[in-house]
Parts: sequence; structure tokens; C-alpha cells
Amino acid sequence: MPETLYRSCPTCEASCGLVLEVDRDTKQVLSIKGDPNDERSQGYVCAKSQAFRYVYEDPERLRRPVKKVNGEWQEISWQQALTEVGDKLSALRQEHGKDSIAMYYGNPNGHNFSSMVYTELFTQMLNTERFFSAGSVDQQPKNLSCELLYGNAWMFPIPDIQRSDFFVCMGGNPLVSQGSLMSAPNAEAQLNAIRQRGGEVWVIDPRRSETAAIADQHLFIKPGTDAYLLFAWVNVLFSENHIDLGRLGTHIDGIDTLRALAAPFTPENTADITGVPASELRALIKAFKQAQAPVLYGRIGLCTQEFGTLASWLVDIVNILQGRLDEPGGAMFPQAATELPPPPEPVINELGRDRFKTRVRNFPEYMGMMPASLMAEELAYDGEDRARALITVAGNPVLSVPNGEAIREAMEKLELIVALDFYINETTSLADYILPSTSQLEHSNYDFLFQTTAVRNFARYSPKIFEPEPGSLDQYEIMTELVARINGMQADDLHAMMVEGLASQLAASPALGSLDADTVKTTTEAHSGPERLLDMMLRAGPHGDHFGQREGWNLQRIKDAHHGVDFGPLSPRLPDALQTPQKRLNLAPDLIAEDVSRLRSAMTEANTGFRLIGRRHIRDMNSWLHNINQYVRGKNRCTLLVNPTDADKLGLMQGGKALVKGAGRSATVEVEISDSVMPGVVSLPHGFGHRFSDTGQSIAKEKLPGVSCNDLIDWTVLDVPSGTSVVNGAQVEVCAAG
Repeated sequence: MPETLYRSCPTCEASCGLVLEVDRDTKQVLSIKGDPNDERSQGYVCAKSQAFRYVYEDPERLRRPVKKVNGEWQEISWQQALTEVGDKLSALRQEHGKDSIAMYYGNPNGHNFSSMVYTELFTQMLNTERFFSAGSVDQQPKNLSCELLYGNAWMFPIPDIQRSDFFVCMGGNPLVSQGSLMSAPNAEAQLNAIRQRGGEVWVIDPRRSETAAIADQHLFIKPGTDAYLLFAWVNVLFSENHIDLGRLGTHIDGIDTLRALAAPFTPENTADITGVPASELRALIKAFKQAQAPVLYGRIGLCTQEFGTLASWLVDIVNILQGRLDEPGGAMFPQAATELPPPPEPVINELGRDRFKTRVRNFPEYMGMMPASLMAEELAYDGEDRARALITVAGNPVLSVPNGEAIREAMEKLELIVALDFYINETTSLADYILPSTSQLEHSNYDFLFQTTAVRNFARYSPKIFEPEPGSLDQYEIMTELVARINGMQADDLHAMMVEGLASQLAASPALGSLDADTVKTTTEAHSGPERLLDMMLRAGPHGDHFGQREGWNLQRIKDAHHGVDFGPLSPRLPDALQTPQKRLNLAPDLIAEDVSRLRSAMTEANTGFRLIGRRHIRDMNSWLHNINQYVRGKNRCTLLVNPTDADKLGLMQGGKALVKGAGRSATVEVEISDSVMPGVVSLPHGFGHRFSDTGQSIAKEKLPGVSCNDLIDWTVLDVPSGTSVVNGAQVEVCAAG
């Protein structure tokens, strides 16, 4: 019998509300539409809203564990899989140490509440220094700049676009991403609303992106030069005495150091480097200054360049210097409904960097992780302290990380590879065991991460739609089983530890009065597993019922709110939310000041040769959706965008082939001539390169193989402070294919 259910879309950060018509008896999704009553998205959805249905229905999705035997995949029981994998990992660790097991952690985990909650347990108990993640291919410069400024790597300032009257976008394309670190369903309507209020939208980008095409102004900028432009902006603010720190002025340090750091950079001496004429930059600065509620936003394009940390930091600096941090219409800090109350003593975090180094290059870790770009050489390292096993968790580094072919080669020499995934992709095809979790339709979810990146405070629970096959495991259960077996423990004991640990932490908080841990546990015992932990967090959070001590929210109330809960616009949170010494903002941390000399040294060499940038289509989500027939139909999307002037010089023809060379490799790719990219810039989308015969994704291989832009990236070049891959602005050679 058809049934109507409500949940949010788990494919991107926007988390749009959906109405599902399903038949639970036959386990069929009859339709997925936008929920007009959703508090945030109000009926809006994009093409990606159908993705998790198609993944659920994909016949090539693994439902049961498989083991490679004599080069062939064989289905095995969960008991056999967990026992054999646990025993082998435990033996390797006991004989060769904790760092003999490497790990790669992928982006899809961010869309799974239970996985996220159990990730810290998993990584701490695995305790390997050889930990790699997608974070160092996309966003760690923003993590680092936030940690340096605010004392918390996950405390992101989010543009309050619903109250802004002047929005400047750098390195982002909200019309396609729906606002990464600016989670906003229907980004086009959100931006158009700014103009309807009499405001303006400006985009600074090497490509006239979908967002730039609807903007009031678009300034072309040469890839990888954003830090120069932003420093010139800061220079103008100082030289023209336009500094206005607002109410945060009494909490700010480092102004004089910042002024000195910005002194060498002016709109005039950076114009040739950035490609932005001094007059246009000065016009932007003037317009920003004259607006009532302006905000500057920077995203992935800024993070994934050689000076990603500086560029990410400078975005916040520009907002701070003009009084636009923590102010309505500016860059503000969401407050998650699950945010835990403060502990008895203030939390002062030390910088989580350089606590150990990579074995080959002696490169410092950040956030407990080695740079993903160095994954190939770290796995290939042949010293006594070498990696002997690899665990991948919902990731495909062979496609998503530079030097992917070398990663595959290094993987082939390992003694054991275990993949937590439900696809046989370019990475997991080399595994000895693949342990597939349930899909999004087969477990509940809560928009945990993206409540911290949204343009309004909200909460949203998504129920389980279908019961999985008997014996199936959620990913958090697989993770817990593995680390329990590696450490000679029982998974049930670890689950109990999670409950006991959180209950004790909450009971210790003065904000919850005389609450004790037993009351926390008793009040939440109607729920189990991750949902019990979620109930604890919601009850203890800023809108919670404090375990029956006041009127407020709990998990059951959130569940009953089928269309989500709107907790209102963002509100000022500083200085109280700072986790820095004396709750002060140091605008010029030593690590930043040290990196400015590297920026100055590169001024004379910036932008030689062609520069490669990526791009994303609305039907792409890295490589996740390429095995879905509905998303690969139509013309080839893996094309090389080339400016007409460059195409004429190189003899390239529309629809013809170009040879692109970089990092000692080459790729032949279809040409698309377009003035949407500036001269000297070529664009190749991310997530393609489905060329290996041993994968189990037939549609991706046959209909949309494409080429991997990451194969053309010099993996040795990193953003030094954060260790992030430089995939934006990489130097390449381009010519007509013979």
C-alpha cells in the first residue's frame, strides 16, 4: 500500500526536504518530490534529489560482504567477513605496530549521522598515523584558518545571505553546489532575493560559472591568485583608513602585524598577477564599503590552490576589518541544535598540527591526517615501519586524489585491503574484502554536519524508509565491529562506552544544573544506538528540554516535526563561542605570517603557462553518481573548456581532441570552446576517469568514462600550512591531439 513519508535529501549540503511516496511491502519508491512544507527548501529540489533512490535500486550495489578468492569475488557471511578481517588486522597490528594499517576516509561519510558520530571512536581506536581523507583534497585550508582565528577547526563563518545586500563570491558556484559551507536550498532564488532587496551579487572566478552568469558583476581572476587580490584588498583598507572592527574591536589582536603583512600588496602591483585591473578591484572595494550589509564568501576554489590557507584566512580578515564578522547580513556562526553545553572549565584548544610527520617527505600532519596527495608514496614506502594494510571508508582516492595511478600501484603491494563500501570502484576493486553498509533508504539520518553550515538554524530528522536485508549492517556497526576485534573487545562494550561517556560529559556541564549521568541515560533509553546519542545531544543543546528540566526539544519531538524545524536566523555568538586564549581574535598568527614570505617569493612566477581548473555539473557529485543511468545520459560532460583565443592559437576545434600534459602524464580529451573561461585557463571536471577494467560499475565505464583531471596534477605541490592538494591552478601544456 502506498505510503507518504518525509525526509531530507542526503546528496549535498543543502539537505532539501522531500516527499516520498513508497510501497514498503514491495520496497519500491514510487516518487520523490520537493516538500512544499519544508521549513527551509519550501518545495525546491534539484536533479540530485533522486540519487539515493537510484543508488538503492542499482543492481551493481553490493548487498552482502565479498571476498576476493583467486582473483574472483565471492559472497561470504558477515560472521566470516568480520572474523577474518578482524583477525588479520589484529595480527598485523600486533606484529608490526599501529601504523602498519593505513586508512582513507571519504566525503560520503559527511551525509551519514551515525557514521560521523562513530568516526572519532573508529579513528582513535585504530590510532594510525597513516590516516588520509578527502579533507586534504578540498577543505582543510578553511579548517586551519578557522582553527587559527577561532580556536575550532569546525567553527565556520557562514554568509548570512538572507539578510545581506552585497554578496561577493570567490571560488564557489552555489547554483550547482547549493552553497558549500553556505547550505542554502535553491541558491539561485536566495541570490536573486539579494537583488530584489536592492543589493548586488559579484563573482570573482576564472570561469563564468552558472553563478557568475546570473551575477551583477563577474571579474575574471587567474587561477590560484586569490591571496594576492585579497591582500591587495586588505592593503587598501589600511591605506585608505577604512578599518571598522565594530563591536569585536576590543577582542582583536594583531592589527599592526596584519598591516605590515599587507603592505607589499597593492591593486596596482598585483593586477598582472591576478588579471584583475586595479580600477576594477578598487571599484569592488568601494561598493563593498558603501553597502549596508555586505559579505565576502570563499569556497573550494580558494582552498584547493597553492596558497589555500592564506586565501581562506584572508576572506575572514576582509570581513573582520569591515565589521562584517558575526553581524547580520555578514559572516555568522550557526548554532547546531546538537551543540553540547560548555564543560566546567573553558576549552582552549591547541593547534592540531605537526604532531608527527610523513615517512617519506617529513611533511607535518594536520588534524591527525597525512596529506592525501602523498598517499601513494606513503603506501609505497618500504621501510620497516611501512604500511601493510589499507582500510578505505566510503572513498575512491584512485579517482579523487592526485597521483591516483600510483595509489593503485602501491595498493597492489599491500598485504591486506579492506573497503567499507557498496560499490566495486577504481579503488575498492583492489580490495581483499568489501564490507557494504546499508544505503540511505535503509537507515535513519539526521542532518548533523550541515546544520553547522546552514544559512538558518534548523534541525531535520529522516526516518528509515525500508528494512534492509536480514543481517545487513549500518556503517557505524561495521566500524565498531572492526575496531573492537582489532583491540580484543566486544562491539557491545564500545556502544556502551559511547553512551556512558556522553552521559558523563553532559552531567559534568554546569549549564545542565544538578543533572546526573543516570538521569541522562534513563531519560533517553527509549532510543538505541546512534539515535540515543542524538537524543542526548538534542536534549542538552541550546533548544533542548535539558532532560525534562525545562520545556524544549528532544529527538521524539524532532521526529514528529516531519517538515523539519526552523530555529530562526543566525545570531551573533562572539566572543563567547571563541575557543582561543582569553577569547581573543589574533588576526596574524605566526603560521600565517610565516607563509606570507612564500607568497611574496612566488609573485614573479605566478601564472606561467596554461592553468587547469575544475568544474562540476548539477548531475555530478565527485564520482558518486556516474553509475546511475539517469545521470549519465546526454552529451559528454567531461570536456576541456578552452577560450576561443587560445583555441585559435592551438588549432583546436569544437568537438575535436586536445592533448593535455601535466605531472609527467597526458590525457586526450574532447574540446569545448567557450568564452566562459578566461584566456590561459582550461577547465576539466572532477570525478571522471572510469577506465579500469576490474571495476563493477558498468555504466560509468561504458557511458561516461572521461579522463581524470587528478592524473594531470603535480601531487608534490601542496598548500604548505594545511597539506592540501593543489588541484586548482595546476600548470599544464595543451596542444591539438595528433
